[in-house]
Amino acid sequence: MTSTQTTDADIPAPAWDPSQVKILCVDDEPNVLSALRRMFSLEGCEISTADSGAAALEQLAGQNFDVIISDMQMPHMNGAQLLQQVREQWPDTMRLLLTGTADLANAVAAINQGEIYRYISKPWNDDELLGVVKSAVELASLAQERERLTALTQAQNKALEDMVETLEEKVQVRTASLRQAYTASIKAFSGLLGLRSAKLLDHSKRVANTAMKMAQLAGLDHAMAQDFFIAGLLHDLGKIGLSDRVLSTDIDNLPQSDFVLLESHAGMGATCLKGLEGMDTVSQMIRSHHENFDGSGYPDRLSGTPSPWAPGTWRSLRCMKNSCPGITTASLAAMPRRCAPLSVIAERFFALTLLTCWSRCWVAFLPHLSRDTLRRHPQPNPRRQRVMMCLPS
Repeated sequence: MTSTQTTDADIPAPAWDPSQVKILCVDDEPNVLSALRRMFSLEGCEISTADSGAAALEQLAGQNFDVIISDMQMPHMNGAQLLQQVREQWPDTMRLLLTGTADLANAVAAINQGEIYRYISKPWNDDELLGVVKSAVELASLAQERERLTALTQAQNKALEDMVETLEEKVQVRTASLRQAYTASIKAFSGLLGLRSAKLLDHSKRVANTAMKMAQLAGLDHAMAQDFFIAGLLHDLGKIGLSDRVLSTDIDNLPQSDFVLLESHAGMGATCLKGLEGMDTVSQMIRSHHENFDGSGYPDRLSGTPSPWAPGTWRSLRCMKNSCPGITTASLAAMPRRCAPLSVIAERFFALTLLTCWSRCWVAFLPHLSRDTLRRHPQPNPRRQRVMMCLPS
């Protein structure tokens, strides 16, 4: 994070207040010092005088001055030498030079060594000298205010950086806490499925693994693939409240009253997750996993594709796992060795799912499966037998 840059244009010029200005005048001629004292006293400034460079340094060591005005030609220590020491020891004091000679070399030495603000010739004009002192004081005030604002800005930026760092730590802690709660909720719900029926949990795990594998092969990002896995794992959560008779009876043999109860399980499962943070997409997938493109599904009798990954994808995956319990993610991963690349199969599978009903996806997907995959499950299954009839020898 960069500090805010402050320019002189951003800082208002301070008001001229002579009573707050302290001036030190240095000259070896008493009449010059008297004239300077009288002029600045009438203006309201606090004035001090020194008759030599040594006396001036002694006064500077005891108190601060805003401006020092020094004569150039003085015995023992001239003005250039004095102002050089002032610059080195009290750099905030503005330095002015008075001289009655037109010695260019001395003027250049004073400017280079003492870094004086202005060079004024004797005799001076009172208004001109007063204006120079006023502008020197304003310039010094601007520099001090700029330093103050720069320090303040740096302190505020540092405080902001600390605040952002603390906030990031809090966000990380909160995210970790939510992730733990999210994982705990999934484990709890899947545990309830297992307690209700081990067969139900096994079925849900197969759907979850297959759904995640197909999502990855379709090029979906990790977050969406994870939602597919969780929705597959919990898609039959609503069946926890159904009776053993409803769960164990084939859907074609269910009486109408029991079928109505069975239809409610998708909505009940979604309701269980509704309101939990991070479960909105999963809840929507679970609610629509029995919907069909032609509107014949349940519970909402949706038609078309209200969501790009539901209902067609879930309907197709669920039917595939019901008909082919032997299919696993391992068998899906092994398919490219004996058939077309699985990524191509997945692309065709999802494309057809988005455009037509799930049965048409079967027509495209089944030719790529082998009979060995379906024979892995030893129990007779009329639906699997119908599938095998469609497969090549």
